[in-house]
Order: sequence, then structure tokens, then C-alpha cells
Amino acid sequence: MRITSILTLVSISSLLLFSSCKKDLLEEIAGKPSVTVPVVADTAVITNPILYKRVINVGTGSGNLTIDGSTMGLQCQDLIKIKGGSYGGIDIKNIISADGCPITIKNDGLVEVAGNFTQMKISNINNLTISGDGTSGITKGFVFRDNTYRAIQIEGTLNNFTFQHASFKNIGDQCISYVYRTVYTGAEGSYAKNLKFLNINCDNTQGLLSLDGAVDNGSVKGLVKNLEVAYVDFRNSATVGAVVYVGIAEDYDIHHNRVDNVNTAINNHNGIFGITGTGKFHDNYISNHQGNAIRAWGVTMGSTAKSILIYNNIVTNSRKYSGFEVQSFDFSIIPGKTTFANAVVFNNTCANLNTSNDWQGNVVDVYSLKGGKCDVYNNLAYNFQSSGVIAGQEADLIPNQFNNLNFKSSNEAGINETTFKLNSSSTAKNKGVATPIVIKDYYGSMRNTSAPSIGAVE
Repeated sequence: MRITSILTLVSISSLLLFSSCKKDLLEEIAGKPSVTVPVVADTAVITNPILYKRVINVGTGSGNLTIDGSTMGLQCQDLIKIKGGSYGGIDIKNIISADGCPITIKNDGLVEVAGNFTQMKISNINNLTISGDGTSGITKGFVFRDNTYRAIQIEGTLNNFTFQHASFKNIGDQCISYVYRTVYTGAEGSYAKNLKFLNINCDNTQGLLSLDGAVDNGSVKGLVKNLEVAYVDFRNSATVGAVVYVGIAEDYDIHHNRVDNVNTAINNHNGIFGITGTGKFHDNYISNHQGNAIRAWGVTMGSTAKSILIYNNIVTNSRKYSGFEVQSFDFSIIPGKTTFANAVVFNNTCANLNTSNDWQGNVVDVYSLKGGKCDVYNNLAYNFQSSGVIAGQEADLIPNQFNNLNFKSSNEAGINETTFKLNSSSTAKNKGVATPIVIKDYYGSMRNTSAPSIGAVE
């Protein structure tokens, strides 16, 4: 059993948040595999492209650039294009547009923010997209590199914001940091909402994203609602600890990210993704690493418990620690403000965990959820060290386990060690129970909805 005090996710205040659940529909269904449930497609909402009404060209290709919405007379569906070049700093501020009236900033050529202490600053934003797909043939039009300090600093109001199609290389501090500690009251304006970080590459950097929130001293601070982090390729960071750290979030959606070759030089207990709150963690590939793929600490805003859903992930070759962790803390349950959260861990494939053989490596380490429950099913495991199991009971909560398979080797599992696809004779084939939301596997292939295969891949 691990000692909880070794938590190293960013600050001691982060120790705050997490909880569990009781009467949530998803966990109730998961605990009763004989029940027939409707299957809902787990697909992203497709939005229509923006038809820009005006194009505003800014920047000279060098020096420092300020884009101040309060002085520009911006209108609904304006497109701001930054001239390609290398900038010492870019300051984007006071772009406040009404809902349904997006403003977009794109690159016109390759835009770099390169060199020590160069930075993009973002503050006081509503309905803005910053997207590096403005020039044909350039997939990542915003490049941040060769900086011992953090690359992007966000402050103030931030709502309905998307940052995408960018790359970071050789960054010595956080790539993106948002220091936000507003006390949550339930009222509009006491939380950030609808934040998206998509299609981003990181090579030899510290953490991609740090959102500084917490549950402490009887209050919730820095809550983010509807956070999406997707299609990130993060690799080659010996001491990153947490690739994404989120102090407190409601309805997060972390999906289709790939993390490889991280935490090779550190041994403390890390979470590649360290997130407090409720949401979904799915279709991620984590390999050659140290730390849990996600340390999911549960707490629900309000009085009606929600769930943490962990599914369709592939986790392989961890030097230390189990695939996932779910846990909650007494201090995160605030009467009248927060309650517990449930956890449901299903259809994941985990292999070669805790190769250092220091202790038992499991698919998921289950700690107390302070009133919630944890269902663990349809998971496939093989080649675990130190007699690892599917769900390790690390505290008082006994996980509800069924329809999982644990094999000694990939051959015994009938699985391809490169693609993690099952061969036709695998005993995991079509042996799972129906789930309430997943109809596709990790590769997007359709599942047998009444009897899906066990694991992340059909």
C-alpha cells in the first residue's frame, strides 16, 4: 500500500479535493451487468466553421506585439492574423465578445516566441480562439521554444477559450499556466468555463498545463467547468511530474492524448494527469513513464454526486506505480457545497506496470472515496510485476470488480504488443459486459454493444 503523504502534484493545497458517489446512473448500471441500457455514442460535437466577416492584420514579424481588444473596436466573427516571424513577446488582452460572437486569432506564416524569458500573456478573455492553423502547410503555426521560463501566462477572466495547433520545445517551466483562485459561489462569474487545449505538441518541456485551483478551508477556489484537453503529443521530459495539473474541475474531458518517455529521472509519486473533480479520462496512450496515468481525486460540486469515468486507455511500461488512482479526502466534502464522487474504471488495457518491481502494480489503486463507490470491469491486464491485480484495495473501500482479465503474458492474452489489438482467438474477445456510453474502441472501431471485448481495443 502506498503512503498518501507522498503526493507531489504541485502544491500542498492541491491535496485538497476529492470525493465519491452513491446513486449515479452510470455506476449503478456498471454494478448490474444484467441490466440492458441504451448506448449513447461517445463522439465529439461537430461545429460549423466560422465565416469570418473581417480580417485584421497585426504584427511586424519581430519585437513585442500587443493585441488589446479594448482599443481595437472588434466585431463579431473578426479574424486577427499575426504576421509570421519571431517575437520577443505577445500580449493578448481584453477580448470580451458576446456569446455566439467568436473572435479568432491565427498565424499568417510561422509565428515563434523563442528565447529566454519570451512569453505570450493572455488576460480577460471571453469567446476567443487562438489557433495555429492559419497557413496552409503549417500544422503548428504557433511555436514556443528555448525558454527556461514559462511560455504562456494566463490571468484574469477566462471563458469560452480555445488554444490549439501549437508546439512547445525546450521549455524549462510550465508551458501554459493559469493562476485562478476566485471563490466559487455557484453564481456566474465565480468560475471559469469552456476551456479547450487541443492539438498541441510538447518535446523536452515541463508541464503542458497548470490550472491553480483547490478545495481548502471550507471553500472551493479556482473552479473550471467544462475543460477539454485532447490530441496532445507530449514526450521526452525526465522530471515533468504532472503533464496536466488541474486543482479543481467539473465535467472535464481528457482524451486522445499520447504521453511517452517521461519522469525517467524522478521517483516520487506522480500523476501524469493530476485532476480533482469529476469528468472523463479516455482514449489516452501513456507509455515508458513513471507515475499513474491519472490520479483522479473525486469531489462533486453541489449535493448530487457525479462520476469519474476512466475508459478506453492504454497504459504500458510504467517504471513505477499502477495504471490509475482514484481517491478522495475528508476536507473536500463541504456540507452544502460539495459531496462525494463515484469512480467507474472500464475497458482499459494495462501492461508491464511497475517494472522496477518495488511493489504491486495494479490497473487501478482504489483508496477511500468518502461515500462513493468504485466499479471496475472489462479491463485487460498482462505481465504485471509483483503479483499485480486489476483493482488494488488501498483503504476502506472495496471496489466492485467483474468481467476483468489478468494474464501472465501477451501471448496468453492473445494481444499484439505493438497495437494492443486482440487476435481472433483471444479469450478477451467479446467477453465484456455492455456499457452505458462506449460504442467505439481506442482506434475508433465499432464495438459489439451487447458483448464488447475486454480491454481498450477490439
